[in-house]
Amino acid sequence: MYSLAQAPPERMIGLQECLKLAIENSPRLKISSLEQNKLQYRYKETMGKGLPNINMSGSFDDYVNLPTQLIPGEFFGRPGEMIPVQFGTTFNLSAGLDASQLIYNQQYLVGLQMARLMMDQNVLATEKNKTIIVFEVSQSYYLTQITRKQIQNQQNNIDKLGKAEKIARSQYEKGLIKRIDLDRIVVQKLNLQTEIDRLQVLLEQELNMQRYYMGLPMDQPIAFPDSIPASMLSIQSEQDLSKHIDIRLIEMQKRLVFTDLRLNQSEYYPSLTLIAGINYTNQSNTYYVFGKPTDWFNTSLVGIRLNVPVFNGLQRHNRVNQSRVELQQLQVSEDDTQRLLRIQAQDASKKFINSITTEKRQRENMNLADRVYDVSQEQYRKGIIPLTDLLNAETALSDAQTSHSLALVQMKIAELEYLNANGNLLDILE
Repeated sequence: MYSLAQAPPERMIGLQECLKLAIENSPRLKISSLEQNKLQYRYKETMGKGLPNINMSGSFDDYVNLPTQLIPGEFFGRPGEMIPVQFGTTFNLSAGLDASQLIYNQQYLVGLQMARLMMDQNVLATEKNKTIIVFEVSQSYYLTQITRKQIQNQQNNIDKLGKAEKIARSQYEKGLIKRIDLDRIVVQKLNLQTEIDRLQVLLEQELNMQRYYMGLPMDQPIAFPDSIPASMLSIQSEQDLSKHIDIRLIEMQKRLVFTDLRLNQSEYYPSLTLIAGINYTNQSNTYYVFGKPTDWFNTSLVGIRLNVPVFNGLQRHNRVNQSRVELQQLQVSEDDTQRLLRIQAQDASKKFINSITTEKRQRENMNLADRVYDVSQEQYRKGIIPLTDLLNAETALSDAQTSHSLALVQMKIAELEYLNANGNLLDILE
């Protein structure tokens, strides 16, 4: 007995769920999350420089030949000669413990701030990536919806032509029309079916891309709601660019550069470190595993080390000036970005308003073309108008539907561009 694996049921997915899954499964956002983890470890690494440092050491030396030094002969009553003398013991053991604690270091304090700012910058970069994903996925979502709507429209047109074909076939069998008239309807239906086949391939490609965005298996059947809601957004009269992600990223970059400037300036400050150490040595000419107990000698110390930078060839001075120039560059970039964003927001606003008007006009035109076709079909059935008028009405309806679909997708994309230009794109997640 062989059992056929059942295909998973079709899953109806709305825009909110689509965006949620896309964000959860985005490789870019996963990489950003891992980058945040790495930066957290880097912050802890920087913090560790201010904690006590403790090191243990040990050594064992077996002098097969003791080192020799030359001593002036005056010490031995032999002036003018250099007498070789061997110093030391054959076996030497030592063990020590060293500790240091940073008391004050301006570079360390500023370095902690820099590490924290880098984490905050990555949070903003993650938000930027999220904005890009929401725009791409939303745009693809609307395109998929509209492609499916076009297929439904073309299928409805085929059904309408099927009714006209029955009328024409009946008229042909009665000898009222020629065979060529019937064939023209068949050709029109085949053209519509060819367009449906093309749209079906396009729809499957778009659905595969949506599965990729959402992290779903490629064999998972999915569908989107047929209705495409009209925009309910209100056009803003004033723009608050301070909340725009591009401006906030530049502001964060300025804070990083300013902190880097302070980091370079901190090299002018002295540093203070507390140190402590203890060391044991054992010297003997007789080998003992752990040294002869009576031959161990102890040395210990505590102290403070002060390091005062004096002159390093103006390297610090030039690094500080580089940071100041970079701050000026970022200010120019911020001013230019603000001007560009204002222009983009104004253009997006005009485009959005125009797209709403165009969609409404094309929807009315499509409904009118649909009524004209229904009347033409009835008139053709009664023999009032020729077949040419009916086919022309069908062509006009198909063109009106295509124009409306194009206007609809332009309206939804213009809506996304308007939200993005004003820094409010992530609001559609709420």
